[in-house]
Amino acid sequence: MKHLLSDGGQLIYLQGIDGSYVREIDVKVLGFEGGGYVLDRTIMHYQGGGQPGDRGLLISGDIKIPIHNVKKKGKNVIHLSSEEVDIKEGKLIVDWERRYKIMKMHTLQHAISAVIFKDGYKSLVTEVFPGYGYIESDSTEIVLADEAFNISKIPRSLKRYFVKRNELDPKLMARCNLERLPKSIDEVSVVEIEGLDVCACAGTHVKNTEEIGDYWIRAPGKKVEFGLF
Repeated sequence: MKHLLSDGGQLIYLQGIDGSYVREIDVKVLGFEGGGYVLDRTIMHYQGGGQPGDRGLLISGDIKIPIHNVKKKGKNVIHLSSEEVDIKEGKLIVDWERRYKIMKMHTLQHAISAVIFKDGYKSLVTEVFPGYGYIESDSTEIVLADEAFNISKIPRSLKRYFVKRNELDPKLMARCNLERLPKSIDEVSVVEIEGLDVCACAGTHVKNTEEIGDYWIRAPGKKVEFGLF
């Protein structure tokens, strides 16, 4: 069975919400192509779905290889590096400080999208970075409810699970544009924020909204911008 965005190597961060917190892992190097390393599994999120690719190190003995981005090419996840070294195995280590900020931002984005959706605004395009993110809506002007300013003050747990595509509840998934999912995907990764949001997502997230901490948010026109203090 084909999982959402999980072919061409095992994506550890899709193994429940806890998978987002794995900082290092032993890997086998399958090859070097497209400017980067193809591994048998990875903890690094590749660029896509409104989330940037991770950075970190691939270490084999005394050799330390910087990974400056991760992208997907065909079915392979490519760990991009300017250094091509013939190694067979090693330890993959994610830049955790950067990754954790992205996790906070991605969860914040889901929560904001859920809050504005309740007021009739649909998120069309979303992008998050380590300290900044934005949401483009289908409205010419967004009025933010008080709830949008208090997301991290209300502890809500998150969980990830997989649902067969033909078993998804359209009403439950109304906030998500499921038409954007490739037709070949028959099992979808779903991220749920307790009592607030349910959405198809293959990105990394924190375990609880209170981990987000202090943030700012504003809505200039049809765009919502937000970031961490």
